[in-house]
Amino acid sequence: MGLTLLTPLALALGALLALPIVAHMARQTPRDRHEFGAMLLLQRVVKRLRRRRRIKDWILLLMRAFAVLAVVIAVSGPEFSYPGGVPEFGGSGRVVVVVDRSMSMSLQDGGSTLLQRAREQSIAVVRDLPEGALVGVVVFGTEADRLTPNLTGDHGRAILRLEEVQPSHGTSNLRAALLEARKLLGGEPGEVLLYTDEAGPRMVSEAADEIERLVAGGSSVIPRVVQADPPRNVAVTSAVYGDGLEGGQVTVRLANFGPDPIEVACEVTLPDGAAIPIFSDIPPFGESEERITIPLEASGGVGKVLCDDPDLRADDARYFHLPRVGASRVLVVDGDPGDTPTRSEIYFLERALAPWGGGKSGVTIDVTTPGGLMELDPDQHRVVFLSNVSDPRPFGPRLTEFVRKGGNLVITAGDNVTADRYNAALGGVLPSAFRKPRSVADTGEKGVPVALPDLTNAMFAPFSKAGRGGFSRVRAHTLLTLEPYTDIPGEVETLLAYENGMPALVERRIGAGRVVVWTGTIDLGWGNLPLQAVFMPMMQRLVTYLGGDAGGGSKRVTGIVADVIAIDLPDLVLDLEVEGPDGQLVPSRIEGSKLLFTPRQPGAYEVRADSAATLAWVAINGDPDESDVRAYGSVAGVEGELKPELLERRVDLGRGFFGFGLLLLVGQALLALRGGA
Repeated sequence: MGLTLLTPLALALGALLALPIVAHMARQTPRDRHEFGAMLLLQRVVKRLRRRRRIKDWILLLMRAFAVLAVVIAVSGPEFSYPGGVPEFGGSGRVVVVVDRSMSMSLQDGGSTLLQRAREQSIAVVRDLPEGALVGVVVFGTEADRLTPNLTGDHGRAILRLEEVQPSHGTSNLRAALLEARKLLGGEPGEVLLYTDEAGPRMVSEAADEIERLVAGGSSVIPRVVQADPPRNVAVTSAVYGDGLEGGQVTVRLANFGPDPIEVACEVTLPDGAAIPIFSDIPPFGESEERITIPLEASGGVGKVLCDDPDLRADDARYFHLPRVGASRVLVVDGDPGDTPTRSEIYFLERALAPWGGGKSGVTIDVTTPGGLMELDPDQHRVVFLSNVSDPRPFGPRLTEFVRKGGNLVITAGDNVTADRYNAALGGVLPSAFRKPRSVADTGEKGVPVALPDLTNAMFAPFSKAGRGGFSRVRAHTLLTLEPYTDIPGEVETLLAYENGMPALVERRIGAGRVVVWTGTIDLGWGNLPLQAVFMPMMQRLVTYLGGDAGGGSKRVTGIVADVIAIDLPDLVLDLEVEGPDGQLVPSRIEGSKLLFTPRQPGAYEVRADSAATLAWVAINGDPDESDVRAYGSVAGVEGELKPELLERRVDLGRGFFGFGLLLLVGQALLALRGGA
């Protein structure tokens, strides 16, 4: 704040201040003098009167003096400046219009969105630009795009580009937008006319360095802030599935970014279409948390929380992963039923996988005889156990197709297993061809112990904290042998071995499907595995590892709109496709061992392999920062710190001083006439 003079040398005219003093003191002296005696007697009185006369009209003198002084100051061009303004627009002839189209610009206010207002205002500015002025257009969300490759004098073209600007679900990358504007200006001075709501805690701060570069290059950023009055919004900021009553709970967090308390009606929709309504009271600028109980059985996939808030509908939905709850079915084929339940081949396996009947573990077991393989349903069964089945040849093609389409097959050995029959029926998917069973311990010996597992392997990673030592107590006296094979990561791997080097658990990956062979038995026929503490957690972990638990076999990935999503691939030869929330295929590419794609809208994305089972579910949401429609900083504030004179308001005082001087002249004239009268 301060006072400046455009022409300070004009103050030299202040010497004219002597004129009214001289005029005021001047007297008319009679030219003709006639002496007479009486006047001589009055000389002393005249001297006293003369002194009194000099200060008698001091108000008139001051009015005349100040009138001259006011005119002199007016000529010197005085200006009063104080902070709080915006850079002046116009005059450079080089203008870049930057429009924010991030998610927060879809906020409704007065019957239209902020983006609609910004679009209309920017079009009006371009339409009023003088002929010959160059203009460019930049829009930004998560990314910044130049709608005009260069500055152009074709204003109609720029207007057409502005009319085409549509809202996005992206974040506010102002930094990238100002960089594109600087490129359009080509390092020469110009004006960047910015239409934005300045919303979010990071938007302005992250762009400070680009603002500094523009100002240093002689350009100015002219913010045209478009905001609601007052800004308000309710958003679903989080939705996460976790343990809880019945089938678990989804914890939903809501945020109120407005100044008034509000009650919001929401609906939680599960992947199978089941809807659960909820209501939530949220304080001003506060949060609330709601917990929704999931039924005992629910399909896995991506669920949605949708709330009724008319201010910013783009963030009214939140997508979350829901594992398959209570409905995940494991088909167990008992190859040696036995005459009593305890003599059954799968007695211990059944109780290890579903010790509480499946309600708590999330696994429902379908136990069948070999003939029941005809009822194998790939849409329900993620894992099939062939437990000591003698002849799989009648079902070989069906099981092979099941694996190649993403299913998982576990084969456990026993006295009924015949190598030739398995090689003939399933040779195309086995980790290695089977040989005959072999005794590895003499009668009466405890058997060969299992070596401790490699905890870097995903199958045994959960045993890193406890339980690893229990594997050394697992022993076997008879094992199914395999043809020699070579471990190939991602294809054939030995997950667990015995201390004598023979494989215990071998896996082969075929596309999205897997075949795992346990070379021992899961009853007490060839070893003591079912009696060891690691049996239950190992079997449950095996089913989880193969995707047959409550979580399903599909990968679950969470991401933000416009971020690149990377999905690890089990096999590079797969023909993959990504389906978006609107049912349309999303462009994708493969780089190395990953599938990459960029989502442009929130929702559930499905990655499929060979038109078979879902390889991955991807839940995409908007950036929570975009839901906070409050401004945490201002472009003008940053610019003011860099170059204060750009943001000073200036008041021209010249006219005021000139008018004051004229007023004083008229006043002194009237006062003089009145005194003369």
